[in-house]
Amino acid sequence: MSECDDYGVVSVKLYKDRDNAVTVVPYSDLPGLVNYDMSAVTDVEAYADLVGSITIGDGFPASYIADPLKVYFDQNNPELEWRIYMKVGLFDNIVAGEYTLRITITDPAHPNGLVLPDTDSALQITVMDLP
Repeated sequence: MSECDDYGVVSVKLYKDRDNAVTVVPYSDLPGLVNYDMSAVTDVEAYADLVGSITIGDGFPASYIADPLKVYFDQNNPELEWRIYMKVGLFDNIVAGEYTLRITITDPAHPNGLVLPDTDSALQITVMDLP
């Protein structure tokens, strides 16, 4: 995957315990807008880490294998791009707060996982309590 510094932070607001999904389009070449081929992907993991946290492992994980209702991916038509969907408000034990989201794709070419570039710094999620 190539790197691109020409895009800014994406910020999304979601409610805790609701089905709203964050949608990410994975690219193998971001500047060229070449969609990552996910046809051989076996798992997608998402990890929501509190902004400003300095403790390792205190975030909230979810994965396609563990719960395909919370993290899933699809391609509606062979000509359309692959998309990853994450219902962060449903991640186990998540609390209201601001998070950065890290996404890892596992496939035969990347058996130890491939972290999507810049997801740690470019995708910020705010999980809000229900009003």
